[in-house]
Amino acid sequence: MAEPVAHPLLQIRTEPGVVRLQGDLLCAAIEPLKEMSLPMPEGQGAGSRLEIALGQITAMDTAGLAFLIGWQVEAAAQSVTLRYTHPPKAMRAMVQVYGLDDWMILEGV
Repeated sequence: MAEPVAHPLLQIRTEPGVVRLQGDLLCAAIEPLKEMSLPMPEGQGAGSRLEIALGQITAMDTAGLAFLIGWQVEAAAQSVTLRYTHPPKAMRAMVQVYGLDDWMILEGV
């Protein structure tokens, strides 16, 4: 497993086929990150699927959604399909309000 990208409010860990986020997906946790690109686990390539595990996200705001949209765009450019598992209620609501339900795959809701 790769070393986590850590901030006191947000941790990002990668393992084969999965990127796990833990903590707060808020503006205050995202701003200090030095690297905002989608961390691509080893072996991920064009045509593959990648799980973004959100079951341990404790809080999320629109900056958090924008952060994930950036990852979505980056993955699409690499022909990688993202699926977001166990998204928080706030994310489900924002995805619906902004009309992103057909673009962002949410599972475990």
